[in-house]
Amino acid sequence: MEPFSLADALIGAAQLYAIIDPLGAVPLLAVIPNYERLYGRFLKLVAATVPALLLLFALAGPYIFYVFNININGFRAAGGILLLVIAVDILREGAPRTMGINPEDYVVVPIITPMLVGPGAITSVIVMATYYNLFSLVLAIAVASALTYATMRYSLLLIKLVGSNTLKIFSRFFSLIVAAWAVQLIADGFLGLIKA
Repeated sequence: MEPFSLADALIGAAQLYAIIDPLGAVPLLAVIPNYERLYGRFLKLVAATVPALLLLFALAGPYIFYVFNININGFRAAGGILLLVIAVDILREGAPRTMGINPEDYVVVPIITPMLVGPGAITSVIVMATYYNLFSLVLAIAVASALTYATMRYSLLLIKLVGSNTLKIFSRFFSLIVAAWAVQLIADGFLGLIKA
């Protein structure tokens, strides 16, 4: 097992925050009817559900591989391709088209999953579990979840201060980070499969 590394935890947290992309979700919150009334409930769900789902998949990941007899290198390559598709969607459309959710139809829970904790975040924590020490990964999830909560906590203020267009620009920048990591995952996966 890899030793605990604060650097790994912080890098993992930055990657997870970019993949969760709460800044990309903020402009879509403005279209929810009565969002200000749902705001308190929404924050409680974000605080509880985001870290719980990420931890669940991070801890269950190795068992999923075992039960379904999945090779980690194949999963890295497949996960990288999925993340790359999501990153390209965000770059082109401003949100992942692959979610299949119309922003006008959003209610509280679908924003948390599949938008915040969707295929990209789930794939990421499962793959990170194969790279990082468990405590490094748990800290990364805790930091990314706290940053996500903080972003959602000040979502109304962010919309008023910087406007939805500026937030979309930040979202597209984060998608470049996701795309770069996705390409690295694809390369690592294919190299591992070739060597095996």
